[in-house]
This record gives sequence, structure tokens and C-alpha cells, in this order.
Amino acid sequence: MTHRNRLDLIKELSTNVPSVHPRSSVLLPAILWFSLSWIYVISLSLYLGPLRPNAIKSLITSPQFAFESTVGFISGALFCLIAFQESIPGLRRQWLVYLTYFSAILWLSCYVVGLWFPALEPSLIGKRAHCVLEAYLYSIPPLSVAYLIIYRRFPLNSLQAGVLTGVGAGMLPALFMQFSCMYDPQHMLTHHIGPITVAVIAGAILGVVFKKKRKLK
Repeated sequence: MTHRNRLDLIKELSTNVPSVHPRSSVLLPAILWFSLSWIYVISLSLYLGPLRPNAIKSLITSPQFAFESTVGFISGALFCLIAFQESIPGLRRQWLVYLTYFSAILWLSCYVVGLWFPALEPSLIGKRAHCVLEAYLYSIPPLSVAYLIIYRRFPLNSLQAGVLTGVGAGMLPALFMQFSCMYDPQHMLTHHIGPITVAVIAGAILGVVFKKKRKLK
């Protein structure tokens, strides 16, 4: 087939083909999920117990506390975005992935440094008896909803999508526990950030299970 004939064939086959609107935007569903998840976490947390005394005031009185809280919030939002980007092939931006990982490392570093130079005076004030269990309660439902939204599109790497979603969902309670539970960097690392690993494992399981289901179709 000559080049001219090939062009004619393509033109003939594409004639009267209806246009398709590409599903290229993940920003809106990502923002909606992130916002509604925060509403869920805050509402349930306040229902189960009050905030730590002077927790909000600490954002003003301690720049270090404000910095680590802000970095964590931004990192959680970035993980949400790159997780939703996995739902559409080719939408992932590597520079954004690097930025997300960097923000997470910076966030963790805040509490590692805090072991020697804490943002606030470590105290048992506001300690919740079951903060680890609460972390699971706050993260698993948003994780399930997020992965369902992602799966309804077409994630080529469902395992990676599940892991990233797990990190994003797990960071929600880890961040809010900074205000609703006792402040101590070591407690934060073990009881608030530690449960993120369970959310990641749960996300990975969702990725594997849903990937198998897609293969069977």
C-alpha cells in the first residue's frame, strides 16, 4: 500500500466517527475526595473526643509546629493527586512524583528532628486511649472510596495506584492526630504515622484484587 493509499484509507475510516471527550481531568475528583475525606476525619474525630487544648493556638505560637503541619498537609494533597493520576494512562508527571516524595521525606524529617528539638513541649495532655485504632477507622473508608473512583477509570498499574492511595488516606488521620491527640514526636512516629503502613498494605491488596478482577473480564 502506497503512502497516498494509506492516507486515503485513514481518511475514509475516520469519516463520520463521533468525537470522544477524553477523561483527562483528575483534579476535580481528587479535590472532592480530599475535601470530603477531611470532613469525614474531622467530624468523626470530634465526635469521639475533643481537640488537644491549645492545639489550634499552637499554629500561631510555634512556627515549627505550623511548618510541620503545613508540610504534612501539602504532602497529603500531593499523594492524593498522583494517586488519582494513576487512573488515566499517560497522565502521570514524574516531576510531581518526585516533589511528592520529597515533601513526604521532609514531613517525616520534622518529627525525627523533633525527637531532639520538639516543636512543642512533649506532653500526655490530650492523649487518646485508642488513637491507633482511630487512625484505621479514619483512613480505611476514604481509601476504599478513592480506589473505587480510580478503578472506575483504567489504572494500568493498579498496585501502584493502591499503594499511593493508601499513603494519601493514611496521612489524613496522621495529620489530624497532631491536633486531637497528645503531642510527642516519638508517639507521632509510632502511633500516628506508623498506621500509614497498614493503609498502604490495604491499598496494595485492593490493587492486587481489583487487578485480578479486571483480567478476568
